[in-house]
Amino acid sequence: MIYDQILPFSDRMGGKDMRGWTVGATIARAARWLPATLVAGLVAATAPARAVELSLWSPPFFTPGAGLPAMADAYRDLYARFEAENPGIRIKYEVIPGNVEALRHYLTAAGANNLPDVALLDASWVARLAQTGKLQALNDLWTAENRAKVLPDAVAMVTIDGRVYTVPFHTSLRALVYRRATLASLGFEQPPATWDRFLAYAEAAKAKGLHAIMYPGHGSAHTMLHMLSMFWGLGGELVDGEGRPVFFEGRSREALETVYATYRMLVEKGYMPASVGTMDETALRPFFYSGENAMSAQSTSSLQQIYADRPPFQGNLGIMSHPLPGDAAAKPVLGGWTYGIFASAPDRKAAAWKFVEFATRPENLGRLNVVHGHLPVQQAIWEQDHYRNDPLMVATRRILETQGMRPLPTAPIYPAIAAAWSQQMADVLSGRTTPARAVENARNQVQAEFRRISNR
Repeated sequence: MIYDQILPFSDRMGGKDMRGWTVGATIARAARWLPATLVAGLVAATAPARAVELSLWSPPFFTPGAGLPAMADAYRDLYARFEAENPGIRIKYEVIPGNVEALRHYLTAAGANNLPDVALLDASWVARLAQTGKLQALNDLWTAENRAKVLPDAVAMVTIDGRVYTVPFHTSLRALVYRRATLASLGFEQPPATWDRFLAYAEAAKAKGLHAIMYPGHGSAHTMLHMLSMFWGLGGELVDGEGRPVFFEGRSREALETVYATYRMLVEKGYMPASVGTMDETALRPFFYSGENAMSAQSTSSLQQIYADRPPFQGNLGIMSHPLPGDAAAKPVLGGWTYGIFASAPDRKAAAWKFVEFATRPENLGRLNVVHGHLPVQQAIWEQDHYRNDPLMVATRRILETQGMRPLPTAPIYPAIAAAWSQQMADVLSGRTTPARAVENARNQVQAEFRRISNR
């Protein structure tokens, strides 16, 4: 460069050459004999490089603003180490809602061309966001070699027509948690694995004045994910190979009616209060803490919060899969959160990828998975000490190996199905709507949305 030729011994950090002149003064002297265009280039070349400010959107629990100190500290450390390794990039994060509200937020931002560079996205939103044309495919960044380190179904879940859109970083098991002492007090040394044993357990809990079980019935993703595990276990299908909703047809309809009917039966027999129709998983936990509820439907993602709220529970919890009529085996749902990139400019896209790659390295992601209570989607993390030795993680892994996990469908209509199913539950629990009518209501709601997004 001309600058190197003029100032071969320049101290660029200090901005002075060996004679003590500032770089600016040197350029001013050079301007006496250099053409103006070259002087302008010289100024640009010697100006300090500005850091890329990488905008990131995330729900609060995946940022330094997380409510639990361990989570907040883990992300604060992650950001600091990333910036130290990449001095030309700075992370500027913005907290957004973590529920279905967030999907609407992203869709609105896509319409206004006001999206962030990188975002943490629920896997269930990926197909819908890919429809906007703003979510960037990552095939040229996320190599086949590194994709092979992630569960194949997790990668398939975010792959549409051969294009990989996001990087999954965890999953969770929706199941029933219980205290071993409570189970023993009801005469059960082992969790009730069959339907008949579950009903016997429920009667024993009821006889002692306890809620035998509490499922979320609020119109939210929490309700849907527990329902979906049961629905798949009963042989239902959400969509066909073309992404069209089919849950209201044939065997799938029977499966969904059975799920609604099972929830209603639990209320009718006094095993579960109808008030769960207003509750998500978070709202269920106080009843579990107080001992009023013997089994609570939760996600493994809530375990660290449970331990923070009630430290004595650590080491005393058990976990079991959802019991189903006919001893059908519930199918755990492979879902979870992912990293997606909206930046399209090459420099910003490259910077965003550097962050995603850094955050998902096993040595970094493993710590985040542990502090959240997440289940890994990278085999290398499953082999870390916590997942090999923690009794609850060992029990969880046994459920997954026995029953498998099924990934969420890569269909844009999925968020609408989730909303429609969960929104029917409160009326089913209260007896205002029959299971059959609930399926019809959900069908009508979803078909209207399917026509809308198919005609865009």
